[in-house]
Amino acid sequence: MNAPFKPEFMPHPPRIDGSKGLLARGICKTFQAEVLTNVSIDVAPGELLALTGPSGAGKTTLCRILAGLEHVEAGAISLGGADLTPLPAGRRRVAFMFESYALYPHLTVRENALSPLLALGGADRAGDNRSVAEMLELLEISHLAARLPGALSGGQKQRVALARTLVQAPSLFLLDEPISHLDAKLRHKLRGEIRRRLSAQSAPVIWTTPDGMEALSVGNRVAVIADGKIEQIGTPEDVWLHPASVQVARLLGDPPINLLPGKLQSDGDALHFQSRGFRLALPARLAHVAASLRNAEAFLGARPDAIALTAVDAPGAVPAEIYSCEPFGKHTIITVDLGDLLLKLKTSAQDAIHVGDKIGQMVGLTFSPDGLMLFDATTGRAQPEPN
Repeated sequence: MNAPFKPEFMPHPPRIDGSKGLLARGICKTFQAEVLTNVSIDVAPGELLALTGPSGAGKTTLCRILAGLEHVEAGAISLGGADLTPLPAGRRRVAFMFESYALYPHLTVRENALSPLLALGGADRAGDNRSVAEMLELLEISHLAARLPGALSGGQKQRVALARTLVQAPSLFLLDEPISHLDAKLRHKLRGEIRRRLSAQSAPVIWTTPDGMEALSVGNRVAVIADGKIEQIGTPEDVWLHPASVQVARLLGDPPINLLPGKLQSDGDALHFQSRGFRLALPARLAHVAASLRNAEAFLGARPDAIALTAVDAPGAVPAEIYSCEPFGKHTIITVDLGDLLLKLKTSAQDAIHVGDKIGQMVGLTFSPDGLMLFDATTGRAQPEPN
């Protein structure tokens, strides 16, 4: 039988006023190699900033620095106008959900969720118990309240760690991949529930995820990080419609934007994009953008829903071979082969109903001008469009 849980109380650190939000400027961190390079972010009170990027981009390291678990080598951090940089982790009042869960193995699910409230010496024991019970119910783990972590699945452990974080009223929330190990149905449900709960509080929130589509769905703003550098920060609409670099374009979308390497070539007043085995006339807005890049290497970005199938001999069509077909109910992802290039296009299930029988056959592709964008091949940055 488990011994009663008797936490050791610590002095109650004051809750930092979050009315001025979180500011991090010029954050740098090096381990064996440089992990973060001049990273600057800001999160307003009550705002949820979704931080997304591939594995190893620096998301967790930045969270650990903000929580005080890693020393910053350069830069400054302030929260509510107070300088966090010299404060140890125990004085920052940060609720940090670790990607690795970090549960107490000798405590039950309920005790793990209650532990941060007890450790702060709160006097409202009945209120704390109610908060924990409500959170376990929300996360659908009430029936597991008496279990130890060793008897839980990975998704159940993740929800316990999430409950332990969300019952708090901290100065800053840091959620490191909080729903990554849940099944798709529960993930979709909890995205909205967690965001609704967090939006009712005044603390800034950082939610990290390698899933660009998850970031778009949960964040008031989205920050994209790659190779330890912030590539873009903006509203979900801005980041989706105007990716600032090839790194951002590769991360966002389901499937992501197709990036075709090639050259920009002039033909009188018109400009064309020449890639492996095909030539495509650029729409007027891109011809204007590309005027200074004639004969330059570039990437043409083509959204999957901006590519359509047509007859191989249709005027202006680019010939391609059907490589694979993946039905997803209301839409279908079709992969086509343009010689050395594989492109993905997204079409309605009705339009793709016979494509599955045509693997290996030739088709024509047309490109919608609104779904095309240009990136400089040297810098990887998007080319600005005229106002």
